[in-house]
Amino acid sequence: MINDPKQWLLKRPSDDHPEWALWADRELQSFWEQVQEASFTAADEVKLHYAFYQHPKSRGWVVISPGRIECYIKYKELMLEVAAQGYSVATIDHRGQGFSERISDHPQHGHVEHFDDFVRDFADFMLELKALIGEQPCYLLAHSMGGAIGSLYMASYPHPFRAAALSAPMMGVHTQPVPATIVNSFVRLGHWLNAKLAGNRPRYVTGMQDYSDCTFEANELTHSQARYQWFRALYLDNPQVQVGGPTWQWLMQSMEAMEELPRVAPVIKTPLLILQAEQDRIVKPEPQKDFMRLLTHPLSRLQQVRGSYHEILMESDNIREPAIRSIFDFFEQN
Repeated sequence: MINDPKQWLLKRPSDDHPEWALWADRELQSFWEQVQEASFTAADEVKLHYAFYQHPKSRGWVVISPGRIECYIKYKELMLEVAAQGYSVATIDHRGQGFSERISDHPQHGHVEHFDDFVRDFADFMLELKALIGEQPCYLLAHSMGGAIGSLYMASYPHPFRAAALSAPMMGVHTQPVPATIVNSFVRLGHWLNAKLAGNRPRYVTGMQDYSDCTFEANELTHSQARYQWFRALYLDNPQVQVGGPTWQWLMQSMEAMEELPRVAPVIKTPLLILQAEQDRIVKPEPQKDFMRLLTHPLSRLQQVRGSYHEILMESDNIREPAIRSIFDFFEQN
């Protein structure tokens, strides 16, 4: 039986090879059988799930904070790559998504009562991992919404992270062709009307709906057909992890969290690597640049990932691999 994660990774073909899907079904799944799945209860009694791999010769820990609607099973390949570098790795399912408990009566609502709940959950998650991590070096790897959560966590709590890499962090969202000021006013009005008419009962933002599969050709997340189809198949095979569009409350809370990020940036004393997706159609680049200018650690930097859609960590090999190398190099340097 293979115990060295490098051996599973060495068998991986390129993502444009017809055997990639077979590798994911066999070798990647074999690695996943070594991963442990667990849960803990948040301060408000919400049950949160997570997965972790404890490397037998661990040189440190990488903790992953995923994006909106994401589940830790989507991070199988990345967790294997982290393990192949000699790290132990853990990934949380944020409240209201993945295998974690839902906050709304409708299980597909992308909902949260307060964005700070995400941040507090992450702080509790780090306490949950404390005995496993011990005195080992620890690093944060966060994507999109997870980047906003991780940034607010580092600004608000004592933490063990020596460095953090933020992949396409959610610091401002695309609203084109409508100006952001008009969209913000619309969100505030919609949130107010929902509170008045629905008694604050969670409801989808106008035009949003339950989880629906999108063809690869129409997707704006990744150029990798193999990884995209693999992730969509995972969600079809595990319908309990599916999440649809955001509610008014989620959108309002996220908008306020994004407004808070520039104010807390100078407080973060940890070196940050911000990976900016050049062709991102989900989050805007300008707020990421503004956030970067406010950071105080001299080793913090912003790196544009050429040709990438929003999901840098799920991109085609030619786009993704240099970004992954940059992340591990950044961790090594810190």
